[in-house]
Amino acid sequence: MRITLISPNIVSQKGDFFGTGIPYFPLVIAYTASYLRSKGHKINLIDAFGENTTQVTEKDNKFIQGLTPQEALNKIPKDTELIFISAERVVAHQSIIDIIRTIKCSEIKNTPIAILENTQAVTAYALKNVKERFFNEGINYLITGEPEKRVENFCSALKENNKIKRESLLKKIDGLIYKDHKGKIIENKIEGIITDPDILPFPAWDLFHLKNYWKLRYAHGPLSSKKYLPLLTSRGCPFPCTFCVVPSTNKQKWRPRSAKNVVDEIERFTKEFGVTEYHLEDLNPTIRKDRMIEIAKEIIKRNLKISWKISSGTKVETLDEETIRWMAKSGCSYISISPESGSSRIMKMMRKPFPYDRALELVREMQRNKITTQACFILGYPKEEKEDIKKTKEYIKQIVKAGIDEVAILILTPAPGSVIFEEYSKENELDDLTKLTFTPTWRKDFKKYDKERKRLYLYFFLWRCIYYPLDVIKQPINLITKRFDTKMEMTLYRVFKVWKMCKFYK
Repeated sequence: MRITLISPNIVSQKGDFFGTGIPYFPLVIAYTASYLRSKGHKINLIDAFGENTTQVTEKDNKFIQGLTPQEALNKIPKDTELIFISAERVVAHQSIIDIIRTIKCSEIKNTPIAILENTQAVTAYALKNVKERFFNEGINYLITGEPEKRVENFCSALKENNKIKRESLLKKIDGLIYKDHKGKIIENKIEGIITDPDILPFPAWDLFHLKNYWKLRYAHGPLSSKKYLPLLTSRGCPFPCTFCVVPSTNKQKWRPRSAKNVVDEIERFTKEFGVTEYHLEDLNPTIRKDRMIEIAKEIIKRNLKISWKISSGTKVETLDEETIRWMAKSGCSYISISPESGSSRIMKMMRKPFPYDRALELVREMQRNKITTQACFILGYPKEEKEDIKKTKEYIKQIVKAGIDEVAILILTPAPGSVIFEEYSKENELDDLTKLTFTPTWRKDFKKYDKERKRLYLYFFLWRCIYYPLDVIKQPINLITKRFDTKMEMTLYRVFKVWKMCKFYK
């Protein structure tokens, strides 16, 4: 089939520096394109962000980077038989809708459109929870769960000319949501998952404008090299955190790639594109100690001179001193962990236990091995009290003293599919999905938590100045040289650059 795949724009919320505006590489589209191409399909790929990263427009308190919907439409061949659009991030929902509306008002309006779910990001959303919103825009299909095998089965079903037979085939595609010939929404249950990710071809980065990403000089993880790529060494997460969408989209199943397969990918793209830095976007890459050590040893064995960073975070209790030392030897230079709260009471409600004392020991070990570290915290969980925030403040001081290099303090905003989403949606009359950011101004208690967040950041900087003054002095140098050790340094640069681009286009 002649297939067009579209990755939506990158969207920033004005005043939000903690989760929007990040130039994530579109892994969903990259893997889907690679898989479909391996099955013989003709692929046309449109990266609405990556094809014009420096074009910025403003709409509804948002900065939208990349192609306009009309520019994206102009890149769709007229003979396209099927369009896939990835729902990469919930904040980009309106960007996706704008692209759909533009297509539906064009001469290719009858071309089937299918939306792909992003199952490997905490900033994504479960499509089954917002299906009516998409169907109201005239889309034809939603593919939930991991897309690779499903899209191939889906394409085979659409080739069937007999309507009755086609509908029979569609009913057999697990995770597919669609309307039957009577207009009734059919929701097929998700039955299968990819248990062995090694079977998948590597992402089709050759179809992307990589140089446009690299020219930005900012990324998700702190960028210290000129050329980088994301890396997904495993899929899923086994933990049931109530504020997170991942338990819904992955059924608490963690599936690792083999060490050899991971390092094969690193070696290939290092040779093919000259990439020297890799950002792990796994939900939890370090679940198995033996695998992480084997990855590290394989990198060393092949003499790959790279750096790699755990940008999306990992469960700190899955690490130990030996693993950290091997990771550092192989080039690991950044690890993000998530204490979430200094209050064990809140953590229990989140269904996310955290080993506070052990984490301090491991942060010290990372510091000894020259690994930069980040700790993420969440404010505003239901029934959080002043005493809980006080405990978070106390733990931030402890972890700073232990050597943590930066913190990210977020205000809770549950994504569609998380356990607590419905509660928040009803309480706050939440109808605009693009408001679901870590600066949730829609929350009735936002001002209170924003004040607490600013206060905690102030304490963090004061404690860093007391315990690690030389590191604080170094940060302005990193900004000037654009070789960032922390996300905090890079965020300052990113916000200034987006603002500057926006002023230019005005």
